[in-house]
Amino acid sequence: MQALNRDNSFMGYTKNALAGFSWQTILRGVIAVTTLTKIFFLARLLDPTAFGLFSLITIALGISEATTQTGVNITILQSKRSIQYFIDTAWVIAIIRGLIIGSIMLLLGAVMSNFYEQPELLLLIGLASLVPVIKGFINPAIVMMQKQLQFFADSSYRFSLVIADAVLAIVLAFFLKSVAALVLALIGAAIFEVIISFLLFKNRPKFHYVRSSGELIFRNAKWLSFSALFSYLLENLDNVLIGKLTSTAGLGVYHNAYGLAHKVNYDFAKSAAHSTFSIFTKLTTQKERMLAAFSKTTLASMGLVILTSIPLFFFPEFFVRLILGTQWLDAIPVVRWLVLAGIIQSLITLLYNFLMANKAYLAMNIHLATSVIVMVTLLLVLTPSSGLVGAGVAIFFTRLLTLPIVVIGVLNLTGITKKILTIFKQS
Repeated sequence: MQALNRDNSFMGYTKNALAGFSWQTILRGVIAVTTLTKIFFLARLLDPTAFGLFSLITIALGISEATTQTGVNITILQSKRSIQYFIDTAWVIAIIRGLIIGSIMLLLGAVMSNFYEQPELLLLIGLASLVPVIKGFINPAIVMMQKQLQFFADSSYRFSLVIADAVLAIVLAFFLKSVAALVLALIGAAIFEVIISFLLFKNRPKFHYVRSSGELIFRNAKWLSFSALFSYLLENLDNVLIGKLTSTAGLGVYHNAYGLAHKVNYDFAKSAAHSTFSIFTKLTTQKERMLAAFSKTTLASMGLVILTSIPLFFFPEFFVRLILGTQWLDAIPVVRWLVLAGIIQSLITLLYNFLMANKAYLAMNIHLATSVIVMVTLLLVLTPSSGLVGAGVAIFFTRLLTLPIVVIGVLNLTGITKKILTIFKQS
């Protein structure tokens, strides 16, 4: 009877995983179209320098978030406790964190404006510092959708945020014709997210810190903080270096090439990971079944990633002209390298998801740290001599050369490495 219940439970989780994957696939497709539509308009309303400045603004936002990572949502999903146990404490932590991030960004604005010799960065980053302060007030109850496997509601919620950001960015860019439009769109989208997070849920947090739940969150955040910091460095150091080694306009070209060729399929993998993470956390005591669910979703996800990447890989000039326009033709030779890098990064993201569900942070952190070192080295060697193409090559080989580290981490976790060694010893 227990075996039958376990089988039914596994079938239920598999069904939920497939349902989540299906909704995230639909969502990812709709978001990809929305993102490309947004890029289509913005690429014609703003010049490469504006996009370069915006990339530098997101660097300041990203490093502030990475250095203050708490892993609240991941802790809630991993825990067997109800959301109500965490909600008040999580809200207090998020609000304080938002204020800290905003303060750090103000300091970074002064440093970065001098480093890149762009005086307007001080005002723009100062304006963008409102984003984390506002987002700190988001209702933590939004994680209930993921924890309770409400995939349709979760997908609808996330899509509404993308639409709000896209509409605001396009409308503001039409009137302002400057990078300020993108910053104001971030602020508007953050306000929208706070409002909708309270309208959708009856669970309302109070500004009350509970020591026991806070200690649980921070205990888990110890390893997640390393992951967040290294993830930030891996995703943003390329912008930091390219902006300095080329120009702000060159960074703008790279920014849109990355968004077109790398970020779309990479974001799809992140959506797939998001939909399956809560399933995997429920199967941590059933390794073989968890591995079966992971294998199915990974194969399906990677199949879609590769399928959607093929047209862009073979016809980069067509898509650059169609979506970005003629002022972005410098992006064409970079696109193929970033497409390949995006495919590999998609696989890495799915492998990370499996490791995180099992709290196996060590392999992930080793991979992230190694990737940062390899990426910086390759960018410093290749970008000065080969420009943006060299940067694209550096990103691709960073993903490729470090992939085995995270693959070995997953194989060790599942016990496959031991089985392989046993077979070799017997032979």
